[in-house]
Amino acid sequence: MNILILGARAPAAVELATVLIAGAHSVWMADSMRFPVGAACAGLRGTLRLRAPRADFAAFCEDLSKACAEHHIDTVIPVSEETFWLALARAKLPSGVDLRTSAIEVLERLHNKASFSVMAGKLGYGAGENIQLSSLREGLSLEDPSNYVFKPVYSRFASRTLVRPSRLKLQQWARDARGSWLAQGFVAGRELCCYNLASKGRLLLHQAYEPKLRVGVGAGLYIDPVRSDALRLMAERFIAETQFTGQISFDAIEGERGLVAIECNPRCTSGVHLAVQHPARLAQALLGNEMPEEAAFEPRARMLLLPILLTQPTAIFTREGRSLFRAADDVFGASGIGLGRQGLAMAELMYTACRQLSSLRRASTMDIEWNGEVPDV
Repeated sequence: MNILILGARAPAAVELATVLIAGAHSVWMADSMRFPVGAACAGLRGTLRLRAPRADFAAFCEDLSKACAEHHIDTVIPVSEETFWLALARAKLPSGVDLRTSAIEVLERLHNKASFSVMAGKLGYGAGENIQLSSLREGLSLEDPSNYVFKPVYSRFASRTLVRPSRLKLQQWARDARGSWLAQGFVAGRELCCYNLASKGRLLLHQAYEPKLRVGVGAGLYIDPVRSDALRLMAERFIAETQFTGQISFDAIEGERGLVAIECNPRCTSGVHLAVQHPARLAQALLGNEMPEEAAFEPRARMLLLPILLTQPTAIFTREGRSLFRAADDVFGASGIGLGRQGLAMAELMYTACRQLSSLRRASTMDIEWNGEVPDV
């Protein structure tokens, strides 16, 4: 089968490509970056350059359609927020190409944090309060902002999330904040996450984990596997409710009254670094096929060593940090991608961040972010 993976910049793309290549598929990757880290994945048929969908959606559709036709692509698998643009581009692509993503209406319902909170309440996993704000300034009318978590309804990596802010901090943020926000009642407890693959509302693969180290309060850099029957059941209910197809991930708080679903990412997340340790099952699930689950499967913890050293350099000098490092494998070390190639990809991101006067984290997604737009084509 000829497979095209969108989002070669993501470490997760390396994992997906590796298992599909091992399954004797012909795999291409695509990205708008010049030097995505996934381009170094052994066994790739090629890496294609697409124009960025956020900047020029029509050009993105044109490039993607041409790539599918020229390479006789059977299946397109998005990794990150390319999933939204792929769903929007469905009618522009050659007929017969299998897009492993849901309709844009389903993705919007899950990606928009306000609409997801409504769904979570309906299914019995809602926070005590969910208040949609037309602007962050409206949050100042709440009696005590420190009882809430504030997040833009369209965001990623928790990059602008305010956890129990003081009124003064909320005032400071409200001056420059744009767009709609959600004020969600704070829930105390242990944060758990899960990565899932589904097809037409049927759960094909589930991997639960706890992010032990992360970028701020956002993306996980150290992924520790856990088991939670309650979390699996929660994922199954959301997937069935939306008849979801593709990769989907959830963040939840395990508190006194059970699980509270706080966020959904209808795309790939860090849990794939655990799921890849059962390569045959992951490869089948990516293509919409189901394999019997092995009860004895217990993946080893994984970490993104270079990002950890860059963002938390002192972790290696603590007893707890050294213990964590000994218990995990580096994602890129396991895939054979060296520091040189990682450094080249990082240098491109740093250049983009400097040019756009943005953070490194924002630079990693700014050309593929989807915030509810319906582009003209």
